[in-house]
Amino acid sequence: MLVYQDDRDFTFNLNDIAHAVVAALRLALEVVMPGIMDDNNLTERNGYGQFRWNPIITQLRERCQHLGWVEFNVCRRGAWRLPVLFHAASRYLFTFMTEDTLKVVQCRKDKGKHYLCGGASYNQGVKAKYEQLELELPGVLPDMEKWVAKSREELADAVCASVGEIKGHILVLFDTHVDKLLTVRAVRLTPSLEISTEEEDWTKYICMPYAANQEVEPQQNNAGDEEELVELL
Repeated sequence: MLVYQDDRDFTFNLNDIAHAVVAALRLALEVVMPGIMDDNNLTERNGYGQFRWNPIITQLRERCQHLGWVEFNVCRRGAWRLPVLFHAASRYLFTFMTEDTLKVVQCRKDKGKHYLCGGASYNQGVKAKYEQLELELPGVLPDMEKWVAKSREELADAVCASVGEIKGHILVLFDTHVDKLLTVRAVRLTPSLEISTEEEDWTKYICMPYAANQEVEPQQNNAGDEEELVELL
């Protein structure tokens, strides 16, 4: 059930899922990935942005399988495997993405080919935040609708649901710095991929807050670069 007060107090009222998702992200990013680097004496981060999705998927599967009324699977997008979660009780479909990747996808003129438009097509009637309208993002071109429909069906098939069973799509966005999970939020996007007024901050569920003054070693390359290559498919 959705709960409205104002934009800051909006909640999807899905606390169990929020806790599980944030715990999975934190463990994968702050514990598993650094452990792999340390155990193998790895000093370079080539392909890091891509590879970290493997422990993210594993942790999401392990954390969410005990919630009940939740179907978790991956959707095949070429060589990429996209994590998808369906909560039958609320009828929401969840996918996951970094904040930086969303900004890139939002501005694509051929965005209709991206799976995110298929997910957002479930969100009919949501209203874009005012600051998002000011961005004047490109819409989905009419000749892209066949791609949107295909992505919508593929997402539903991945979690053994029919298109009619899904009430809406929630995108879980997260931001990191090196091996620290900084922020997590759950948002519903408009069909044109603007962030809507239905947005909830899940950062409060991160167990170990990030120390802003922590000194870190500079990365050899931008971990998001490799991730962007596959997430933009």
